[in-house]
Order: sequence, then C-alpha cells, then structure tokens
Amino acid sequence: MSARNLLRMFAACVVLVWPALGSAHQGTGAHGGQLADAGPYYVELIHKENQLQVFVFDDKTDGAVQMAEASATATVLAGEDKQTVTLKPGPSDTDNNEMVGQLQPTAVAVTRVLVLIKLPDKPSIIARFAF
Repeated sequence: MSARNLLRMFAACVVLVWPALGSAHQGTGAHGGQLADAGPYYVELIHKENQLQVFVFDDKTDGAVQMAEASATATVLAGEDKQTVTLKPGPSDTDNNEMVGQLQPTAVAVTRVLVLIKLPDKPSIIARFAF
C-alpha cells in the first residue's frame, strides 16, 4: 500500500471520528439545559424568560465546580442585538455550582450565548451555546 493511500485512509478515519471527539457532552444536562464542553469542564445553560442560569461541572469527575469565588459574564446575541449579562453565584440554598444573571427583554429570540467564567487561580472557562 502506498503512502498516499495510507494518508487517505487516515484522513477518512479522522473525518469519521472527529464529531465524537469534538463534544463529549451533548444533549440535555442534569437541570434540563443545553450542554457545552469548556476545556476540563462542561457547562449547562438554562435560559428561561429573562434569566440565565449556568451550572459548571468537572469533566473528569462529573462533580460540581464551586462557583462561590467565581466571576462571570454572558454575551447574549438576539438577532442583531447584543447584551452582556453579569452572572453571580446562585443563592446559598441552591446548587453551589450555579451562577445566575438577569437578561433584558428582547423582541427577537436569543440565538447565541458565550459564557466566560473566571475562577481564582485557574484558567478561564469559555462555553459557547447556539439555539
């Protein structure tokens, strides 16, 4: 078998396997929201009415990541409108991996959300969502 044929076979295998490597967490999360991979974490986003809820999990253990000391923002696109929402740790009586923020009402449905979370002494978490 020639090197060219081996290269073609390798490329075909990569193309077939690539979608599985791209996103380990798909579908609906534990709280009913959309999931997105974010490096060593995965993030669940819930968008209800004018509120955003974000839950962060460790990718290796599926355990909750403490958000009490975290800061975060969500950039929300709705049609041509763009707004930045500040996310804060959820109430103390809720999940300790939750962050929440209020979204301004929009006439057009939300189409994309980019969440940026900064944890103390750790790299930032970036999660992208499309609706």
